[in-house]
Amino acid sequence: LAHYTDWIVGHVHSGALGWNGFMAAGMFYWLVPRLYGRELYSRAAADFHFWIATFGIILYVIAMWVSGITQGLMWRALTPEGSLLYPNFVETIIAIRPMYWMRLVGGSLYLIGFIIMIWNLGLTMIRGKAVETTVTVLEEDFQETRSESSVIFSPAAILLILAVFAGLAFFYVSLIFAAILLVVMVALGFASWLSNSPNGKYHRLLEGRPVMFTWFVVIAILVGGLAELVPTVLGETKAVDGKWPIRPYTALELHGRDIYVREGCYNCHSQMIRPFRDEEMRYGAAGKIEDYIFDRPFQWGSKRTGPDLQRVGKKYPDIWHYHHMRDPRTISAGSNMPTYPWLLEQKIDFASSSAKLGAMQFLGVPYTKADVLDAQATAENDAKLLTSNLEEAGVKTSYDAEIVALIAYLQSLGTR
Repeated sequence: LAHYTDWIVGHVHSGALGWNGFMAAGMFYWLVPRLYGRELYSRAAADFHFWIATFGIILYVIAMWVSGITQGLMWRALTPEGSLLYPNFVETIIAIRPMYWMRLVGGSLYLIGFIIMIWNLGLTMIRGKAVETTVTVLEEDFQETRSESSVIFSPAAILLILAVFAGLAFFYVSLIFAAILLVVMVALGFASWLSNSPNGKYHRLLEGRPVMFTWFVVIAILVGGLAELVPTVLGETKAVDGKWPIRPYTALELHGRDIYVREGCYNCHSQMIRPFRDEEMRYGAAGKIEDYIFDRPFQWGSKRTGPDLQRVGKKYPDIWHYHHMRDPRTISAGSNMPTYPWLLEQKIDFASSSAKLGAMQFLGVPYTKADVLDAQATAENDAKLLTSNLEEAGVKTSYDAEIVALIAYLQSLGTR
């Protein structure tokens, strides 16, 4: 329900604003007066900062939570007959528009609070004078029962390292064995340390050993990485009888993809259709792993301010995409997508076509040597063909305009 909606954004930002932001503000309010040898200029202003920013966070997060749940429910809503209740994506945008204004107000209040802090700290520094001082820190005496080196180079740790390397060297044979052994060794190690913990302060066993703590963090990351990579490696898509499930991007489409990434289109559009009834009805067939084998990087996105584009290719004519980028409101009333007029004027650097294909070839995309050498000529020919299609629809544009490459990329999505 929440995936790809504003709820996710509100969830993350509540921590970023309330935890990270307030923690930073508190440190500034504590440090500056001590560094400049005087009281904070205005305690009342600091209190006001706290309350106005807290109120701003509340408005901001409530707006994002409400809009996110609204989005999720509207996307999934079906009629009694089984069709989409809100087939037009813009309907969901219009429904949550008041929440965007509420979010703007909340964010502005939060920002005003920090502006007040800057003013307050600035006057504190101007009216004070930098001083040198010392701070006494009381540290509890803690006697380690075992040294770090004795733990790191213990038989259990060495066996653990050998198990991990065995799993990497003989990946398919010993991965399960290595994973089981890893869990057993970690469990035995923790049991051993807990039994030697002084005064029952178990957290000190790791916090008091920064090298050891780092060691376990690295191991945890490696194990987590293996868990994420194994399904992809085992399910790696390869050419069958010399044929790939999809073709690589053409040189012109690759130019368009770079423009798509440059303009941040993935911030509002996803390219991953989930296997849900409503998503397949709205966007097309669910995404498969082979859809992304030539994407460097993938464009899955993290939220949908606009519809998913994984199957948008050939859904609309070229002229539709041209006007959509020039002014979205002319063909999609109520859209909040910005205009991109510079794409009609900025030029494609066709001279870089071979370098682009060469880079993708180095990353494993199966371009031939001829594809790389002829990339510039191929891209220019494809651009001229697309330009002629636009001209037949009533629009004249230069074949080397960036809009041409972007249209080529969008028309390739889900059709290669």
